[in-house]
Amino acid sequence: MESIDPLLMAYLPKDVRAMLFPYASVQLGALFLNLLIGFGMASLIGFHFRKYASSFCNRQDFSRLFPLLMLTVILIITVVKASLALALGLVGALSIVRFRTPIKEPEELVYLFLNIGVAVALGAGQTLAAVLACFITLALVTLAKKHMSKAAVENGLFISLNNRFANGDNPNVSVEELKSIFSQHISRLELRRFDVNTGGFDATFFVSVTDATQVDAIIGALKNRYPSINISLLEQHNIAGV
Repeated sequence: MESIDPLLMAYLPKDVRAMLFPYASVQLGALFLNLLIGFGMASLIGFHFRKYASSFCNRQDFSRLFPLLMLTVILIITVVKASLALALGLVGALSIVRFRTPIKEPEELVYLFLNIGVAVALGAGQTLAAVLACFITLALVTLAKKHMSKAAVENGLFISLNNRFANGDNPNVSVEELKSIFSQHISRLELRRFDVNTGGFDATFFVSVTDATQVDAIIGALKNRYPSINISLLEQHNIAGV
């Protein structure tokens, strides 16, 4: 195998050489350079995540994990690629590790995979490919995000209705009547829950809206039809797993 430093290796005891340089094919200079480049790439990915991601999480704290993840994977790939025995041992070691990270949105996983992909490429010695792929990926995602922000995007919204009939009110209410009120202002809606009794009714609808004026119009129409109704709104991305 290729020697790291023949002069230094000659003056070191055999046990020390085995401890410090077990695999001479690991280039420490290249590892150091890839770690620096990986840190820069992770910082760039973190900046992009904070600026353009739409995940409902603390993006500032989450993005701080990217450099640590990047450097760790680079180190693992760099060491493992020098020995088949280490590669097989790593599979067995990681099989007992269980991560319980509270990741709830696919966008978070995508950015983590981007960090891991760049780190694997850097650890494998494909430095130019890693840097080029990272820049191109972030640039394309940025253009797509800006294009989507200019277009009319539908937002999912849960509307929860609660109405208690007062004395003298007509307790008769139907799903068809509620749907007709919604249909006057929006085109897409789904009934998720409907409970009715002699004292009133409870209902939950999932609707797609493009602007706040549609929501205001729906609220006004419901208030006109049911003066004592209570209305609650919840955006779709506020619910984990939806």
